[in-house]
Amino acid sequence: MKKRNKVAFFNILSTVLLRGISLFTAPVISRMLGTEGYGVVSVYTIWMGVASIVFSMQLHGTLVNARVEYSEDQQHKYQSSIMSLSLLFFAFCGGIVTLFLPQISAQLKLESVLVLLLIFHAFGNFAVHFLNNIFTYEYKADKNMIMTVSITVVTLVLSMILILVFPKDINYYGRILGMSLPYGIVGVVICGYILARGRTFYNREYWTLALTLAIPVVFHSLSDIILGHCDRVMLQQMMDESMVGRYSLAFNFGGIMLTIFTALNNSWVPFFFDDFKAGRQDHVRDQAKNFLELFTVLCVGFNLLSVEVYHVFASRDFWPGTSLIPIFVSSYFLNFLCTFPVNYEYYYKKTKVVAVVTVSASLVNIALNYVLIRSIGMMGAALATTISHGIQLCMHYTYVRFILRKGDYPFGFGMWAKYVLIYFAFVAFVYLTTELWLVRWAVGAAIGLWELWRIKKRKVLF
Repeated sequence: MKKRNKVAFFNILSTVLLRGISLFTAPVISRMLGTEGYGVVSVYTIWMGVASIVFSMQLHGTLVNARVEYSEDQQHKYQSSIMSLSLLFFAFCGGIVTLFLPQISAQLKLESVLVLLLIFHAFGNFAVHFLNNIFTYEYKADKNMIMTVSITVVTLVLSMILILVFPKDINYYGRILGMSLPYGIVGVVICGYILARGRTFYNREYWTLALTLAIPVVFHSLSDIILGHCDRVMLQQMMDESMVGRYSLAFNFGGIMLTIFTALNNSWVPFFFDDFKAGRQDHVRDQAKNFLELFTVLCVGFNLLSVEVYHVFASRDFWPGTSLIPIFVSSYFLNFLCTFPVNYEYYYKKTKVVAVVTVSASLVNIALNYVLIRSIGMMGAALATTISHGIQLCMHYTYVRFILRKGDYPFGFGMWAKYVLIYFAFVAFVYLTTELWLVRWAVGAAIGLWELWRIKKRKVLF
């Protein structure tokens, strides 16, 4: 119990620090960049994420499987081996991009220099996530926190300095350089450290396991980016960068809930794998109920307080995105519900199924964005993503309950359906009481106090 609470504590503390820093600096950066510059940075970040996934083949996602398959004394060798494989593929893909740089730059609507920075940034992002995963599955949440917070502080400080250095019309270069340089440099250091520690650059068994499990995950992760971010790319193509900027800031504000979920999930997943492997399904189910209750309360509370906080957070130019925030949080809530069947699928190595479902949902998202953006603009883009996550949840649940049918799936429909009803009832309440801030804040305070009492009573977060 103490170990679980310690891991959860550091993951949540890391989240509070990261989001506290972001909340303090995001209004400053958005005002410095303006809506158009903020839109350019947002689109750049999406393509960086795509490159990081494709060029690395998501091999670091197999670290948890290696902990099940191999003994403790083989872990460093496995990590070194798949890092070298990732490095080789990164170099190959980077060379292809450089060879066709003018054409790729034109298609992405990004200057050639930004595309080259994007490759360097993508490698650093991959390496940082690689070490994040190692720390997560070794229960070293304190080290994870120190690394993540340090990189975030450096990128934000450097970004603000460089934004002031560049002329107003291209000051987005300052933000992009401020992110890409620290991540790229730290990524090179992490890569060297992991290779030197493991001293295993090629191992056929390791490479075979990693590629077998990771290649489907590439399609899953890539489709997940499409599912979560194609709205901004399509807004850029169909509307303009100022609209992308307004949409993106509201999206990033709602993303506070995604960050909190990630912190909680990083605490949850290692224990889920350990408990499930030990046959403690009842214990897993009890913890899942607490997890569902906690995250539902957090999402409801966030929505209740979001209007007034966002108007302090963002300049008036960005306020048209305020009404989108509960929709964004709804997509994160549905994505959270997906993790229960997805973790179960990962346990049984059904990564191909995970990929197929995510690809299918992302294709639905593209089609819905095309239709809804034309008719209702930004709101259409937000709704398209939320509906697609709902479809994704239905597909995963259908597979684990009625197709895989292992007989030990612990997260039945009745366990989580009531939380869906409660959450969306409060979403409707938020829209009906938009002008009644005192009512919303009073309800939010009451729900928050109730959940704190519940946590104190059970003496554990989940």
